[in-house]
Amino acid sequence: MIRVYKNPVAPPSLPKKLSWNHDDVVAQLREDQHCKCYLCERKLITDFQVDHLQSRHNFPRLIYEWSNLFLCCFYCNCKKSDHFDNILNPALTDIEDLITQKMDFPNAKAVFTNPGTPSPQTAETIKLLSRIFNGTTGIRNIREQAFYDYTKSKISDFQALLLDWLETESPEAEQAIMEELSSAAEFTAFKRHLIRINPRLRSRFAPYIRPNYLISK
Repeated sequence: MIRVYKNPVAPPSLPKKLSWNHDDVVAQLREDQHCKCYLCERKLITDFQVDHLQSRHNFPRLIYEWSNLFLCCFYCNCKKSDHFDNILNPALTDIEDLITQKMDFPNAKAVFTNPGTPSPQTAETIKLLSRIFNGTTGIRNIREQAFYDYTKSKISDFQALLLDWLETESPEAEQAIMEELSSAAEFTAFKRHLIRINPRLRSRFAPYIRPNYLISK
C-alpha cells in the first residue's frame, strides 16, 4: 500500500449524485491510481470496484464524497467490507513512512509493522493488510493462497532482478529496477523496502523510492 495522488477536482457526476461508480468516476480513479488496487497494489484490468474508504453502511453521508472513493479489487473489497472504517487515507498519508511492508518467504507471510507506537488508524491498516496478504484465519483458503502465490512470484522476480544488477550493474537491469519502483508498478511498497534495507541498492536507487516516483515513458 502506497500513497495515492488523486485529482483534486471531483468527476462531474458526483456533485449531481448520479452514481458513485459512474464511468467518469471509475475513469479518473483508474488514471490517478495507475489502474491499481489501492490496498494490495495489483494491476486491475476488469476486476475493479469503487470502494468507499469509510463504508456506505456506516457513513452514508460520504457516499458521493470524492475524497472517500478509491479503486479497489474485488478480493480486497471483500476483506475490507464495512469492518475497517478507520484505516489510513492513502491520499493524505505517506503510508511507507508509517508502515514497513516486507515479505517473509521462509515463514510464508507478509509482515506489516510500525517502528513506534502505531496510531489507531495505522494499527487498523496493518490489521487489514495482514488479512489481505496472509488470510483471514491461520490457514489460507484457495483464493488467499493463490493471492499470496502471485505476490510471492512478483517479488521473487524483482529479487532476481536486484541480484542481476548487484552482480553486473548492467544498464538494462538498472532500467528495469527503476520501472519496478514506480508508483505505477505492482507491489511497489514491498519492492521499495528491499531497496531501503540494502546499503548499495539504497545508494543507487534512493531517488526512485520517493512516494510520488513515476517512471517516465
